[in-house]
Amino acid sequence: MLNELNHVINYIEEHLTDDDLSLKIISDYAGFSDYHFRKIFLSFRIDP
Repeated sequence: MLNELNHVINYIEEHLTDDDLSLKIISDYAGFSDYHFRKIFLSFRIDP
């Protein structure tokens, strides 16, 4: 799962300046619903 998340992070970094970048586009790229992608992404968050 971590490898897939790294691909998504790379996608976000490559498209960060796109005007239409959204949670929907990112979650579609990742292959998850908006809701599930957000939960998965936040579960890997590291608090300082």
